[in-house]
Amino acid sequence: MEELLKVVQKAIDEKKAEDPILYEFSSLNPFIDYVIVCSAASLRQVYAIADNVADRAQEHGYKIRSIEGDRDSSWVLVDLDHIVVHVFQNEERDHFQLERLYADLPKKDFTL
Repeated sequence: MEELLKVVQKAIDEKKAEDPILYEFSSLNPFIDYVIVCSAASLRQVYAIADNVADRAQEHGYKIRSIEGDRDSSWVLVDLDHIVVHVFQNEERDHFQLERLYADLPKKDFTL
């Protein structure tokens, strides 16, 4: 799990994701250990980040359970089984405010 977290962290950093936060999620859902939330200034960058996460995970032998969000979505979810990555366009992140929803969960800055 720690290795996959490092792969994801590097992948989002490579594409300059903004304000990445790692939440310990297992207390809410025993099937998900971590949720990562990050954002990007443009729709193009949102997809660059999500695609890079998926590509890097697969390069290291991890399976992608699913990628949610079509090419016009400003929120993409990459499901790596026990780790879920949310990539938002900045305005969408401000609108949905997952940080408020997850406020009681242990969290840490996920910047490299």
